[in-house]
Amino acid sequence: MVPNIAVKVGITISLLLFPFLSFAHGTIRPWQSIWSAWIYTPDVAIPMLLTVVVYFRGRAKRREAGRPVSKGQTITFLLGMLCFVIALQSPLEPLSEHFLFFHQIEHLLMRGLGPLLLILSMPLAPLLQGLPKAIRHSILTPIIRNKPAQWLYKVLGHPVIASILFIATLLIWQIPDLHNRALTDQSLHNWMHFTMIITGFFFWWLICDPRQESSRIPFGIRIIVLWLVTIPNTIIGAMITLKRDQIYTGYDVLDGRLAIEIMLDQQLGGIMIWGPGGMMGLIGTAVVFFAGLARTESCTLCNTLPLKRSIKNC
Repeated sequence: MVPNIAVKVGITISLLLFPFLSFAHGTIRPWQSIWSAWIYTPDVAIPMLLTVVVYFRGRAKRREAGRPVSKGQTITFLLGMLCFVIALQSPLEPLSEHFLFFHQIEHLLMRGLGPLLLILSMPLAPLLQGLPKAIRHSILTPIIRNKPAQWLYKVLGHPVIASILFIATLLIWQIPDLHNRALTDQSLHNWMHFTMIITGFFFWWLICDPRQESSRIPFGIRIIVLWLVTIPNTIIGAMITLKRDQIYTGYDVLDGRLAIEIMLDQQLGGIMIWGPGGMMGLIGTAVVFFAGLARTESCTLCNTLPLKRSIKNC
């Protein structure tokens, strides 16, 4: 069984390394069909493919050991990976450089839906077991014992810090001057995606952590946190949607190739932050509610059993 500290540091490693997959950008040429503008960047596609391979290798090992990963978890994992494929390798990626609307869809997948689904799939055990032993012993073990890595997890995983950083990445990157500059500065654009993904993973791990005893906040407080972080979505989304002047001048909407004018694009982008962005809070609330309900039912059942061991396991 993986020690608790190994779980924590393993989570930190996963959350810190996965955002590097965000370094993908493509272009839509004048002669090219928009919906055929799929891109292939080896530094993104290969790590994602290897992640899936390692996951299924670990899944097979757990099945052989009598601790199988459920089909639901596997489907959830694949859906989470699909979110990142769509965000980083599909036509959505090059479109996001021309439309605020598509850019906000990309951000929703990278900081919201993708991390949420991957964390709900609880992939850490199959991913760790899917790695070759040499890698686990020569790379993971030293990192697990590394004090700075443990400290970094505690800091980034702190409920207040994780929540503030999650909100901050939304608000800061919507500042017009910074946002417009990120559209023309590749390094800044990569940094935008990196920070969104990493803060998304830490925030949704805080919210969806199924371990009540070792979690830093109880289920009830998680719901309050979720609704608090939706407030900035509502405010910034409404401001962008209702603004009558162009805020983000870096978008050219492909000179009308999709029959979407600049102001309509801005309104749709604001609605994406306002509506679906806020809906993530509702989805998260449902997840926390049912997780807490399942936990309560499990402990109620254990309290009816005479075995102290069963009660202790709750």
